[in-house]
Amino acid sequence: MKIVVTGASGQLGHIVASQLLERTAPDQVILVTRRPHALAAMAERGADVRFGDFDRPESLPEAFAGADRMFLISTNNIGERVPQHRAAIDAAAAAGVRHVIYTSLTNPVPGHPSGAVVDEHRETEELLTSSGMDWTILRYGAYADLQVPLGAMAVSYGKLVTNAGDGRIAPISRQDCAAAAVAVVTSEGHEGVIYDVTGPEALSQSDIAALISEISGRPVEVIAIGDRKLTWGLTRLGTPKPLARAIVSLGVATREHYFDVVDSAFEGLTGRRAHSLRDVLMAHRGELVPAD
Repeated sequence: MKIVVTGASGQLGHIVASQLLERTAPDQVILVTRRPHALAAMAERGADVRFGDFDRPESLPEAFAGADRMFLISTNNIGERVPQHRAAIDAAAAAGVRHVIYTSLTNPVPGHPSGAVVDEHRETEELLTSSGMDWTILRYGAYADLQVPLGAMAVSYGKLVTNAGDGRIAPISRQDCAAAAVAVVTSEGHEGVIYDVTGPEALSQSDIAALISEISGRPVEVIAIGDRKLTWGLTRLGTPKPLARAIVSLGVATREHYFDVVDSAFEGLTGRRAHSLRDVLMAHRGELVPAD
């Protein structure tokens, strides 16, 4: 059974590819990327590395040819993802792929405060479920890894600035997201299933600040601010307006408890407990504490 991974040179894709090569024969792994040179080491291990660009749909049927299953990693291009994902799904069907596994996010319901971000995931889910192929959806919680640079900034300033109120998230590491994906693409019985892949506990911003303080040994205070003020502050720091609005909207969604979901799906898929945010921060402690 041949498995194709899209976006294989990206942060999640590279981890999935590495784990997949440890679980299955390299000649059964197809890695699709816009940057084949970035995966030269995996090609040397026997993986079939191919060029494919979601913005060049004509490149995709050949990139996916011969695959039985596809791990479709959502792109980073907010505002462009639906046509990109549609191109990939259509090409997978044309290439004879039988089963597509897609990376969505927690609770992509209509009326979600993070409209631009969430709507694209929901629309992609709808494209996939109506594609005629078998499908599985992995709704990932917030990446725990993202708390490392945010934590480093909080340590530097002694403040964790947020518009998330007392809302909670259940962070999960990219390594664990990859492990869940590999478990699905290498086993049977996941057709037509939606999995909420979350960390083991839901944490508020106060909980996260306390963890950062404990692990770094530096005091971090939570500073609650409004949405408009946060948008203004982010753009002043040079954040592009669309990205600033997306960040603020995620804070609103957290405040309104859209991401307060803890599920046992990860343990059911992998047979082990997901790493906690504490585990991730401890593994990156050197990045949290500025050099003296």
